[in-house]
Amino acid sequence: MGEAQVQKAAWYQGLTVEQEKIWFEEQIRQCEKDITRFACHITGNMEKAKDIIQEAFLRAYKYRHSYNDKYPFRNWLYAILLNIHRHNCKKEKLIKTIIPWKNSDDEEQDTWDFIESEEEGPEARTLKKQLVVDIEKAIQKLPLKMREVIVLCDMVGYSYEEASEVVHCPLGTIRSRLHRARRQVQKELEIKYGEDLLTSWS
Repeated sequence: MGEAQVQKAAWYQGLTVEQEKIWFEEQIRQCEKDITRFACHITGNMEKAKDIIQEAFLRAYKYRHSYNDKYPFRNWLYAILLNIHRHNCKKEKLIKTIIPWKNSDDEEQDTWDFIESEEEGPEARTLKKQLVVDIEKAIQKLPLKMREVIVLCDMVGYSYEEASEVVHCPLGTIRSRLHRARRQVQKELEIKYGEDLLTSWS
């Protein structure tokens, strides 16, 4: 007779409803900052980001028993948020509002911390700050599926494997979308700044 397969108990087994709530709130606390940044980059609008974050948290709590703790909670929440955003985009057809993400935590470096360099003068730093704005505008022009991948990989810092898990598509598709997204953003920037200037900043 073969060895019996032991299944891992679901994370919520043995917990009271109150204990589940405490567990859930702790998971949210640990990834709330990343989720907020991600939502802002995806929507390009702080108010819309707040709306889909709130809806994602409510939906996640409602369906918390469907979460498989074999995988990171953050990835599961990203996937919920993406589904909500995709649904909203289908209704709105196009997201037009563009605002750059600003980090409110002074102790944490900005996503674009390469801007500030003691070796450069104020004019160069001003140009680079404008470049950041133009990068985020270019990202907002991308098709939704390409925008999701470039935000996950280049802004959030996810690996191809992690992005694949969130977006629910093969690694090859992630690589292809990211390559096309980067190339499209690069073309937008080259039109304004020229290839030589961009190369000097890389």
